[in-house]
Amino acid sequence: MRTQSPARALLGVLCIAAALTASACGSTDETETAEPSPGGVTVTKSAPTVTTAPHPDRCLIGELQVTLGQASGAAGSQEIPLVFTNTGARSCVLHGYPGVSYVASPDGPQVGAAAERDGGTDTPVTVAPGSRATAAVRATVVQNYPAETCGPTPVAGFRVYPPDDTGSVFLPYPTTGCSQNGVKQLSVQPVTG
Repeated sequence: MRTQSPARALLGVLCIAAALTASACGSTDETETAEPSPGGVTVTKSAPTVTTAPHPDRCLIGELQVTLGQASGAAGSQEIPLVFTNTGARSCVLHGYPGVSYVASPDGPQVGAAAERDGGTDTPVTVAPGSRATAAVRATVVQNYPAETCGPTPVAGFRVYPPDDTGSVFLPYPTTGCSQNGVKQLSVQPVTG
């Protein structure tokens, strides 16, 4: 009769325990890869996949008209309302912060840092067909920064993404932005009704 080494026996016990644990947990949404290891034992590694729950009620860029409201000045900055009008045939929900950045041209690259999230209450807003919701963007007058810190650059306007959407629109707003990423040039508040 042949006996196993203690290390080989322990490896066998660990493999059985892992198999029992995996079967007790039920099925998972994971991708498995098998890798051979010394001694002819196959070790299986799982890489979890990220899945997000669908949001069928959220407003998508295709059913929104996004415009800029009337800007108002404050010391060293401008506050500009982003206006989201539901042009679709159903009520939909905007929840959270839109993505906002300066761009060099309508289809051009981003200029400097994107807008940072800035306060406000993050609550879902249901937008009926024909109704509007807004989010405030604060644009710093970048000439207040030293030129070597900012890297002043002409911008054509904003690239705006509704909350939880990868679709975007360009909104003309010719001004000067900072090309350096370390400068806080834009901030945005969550969408409100």
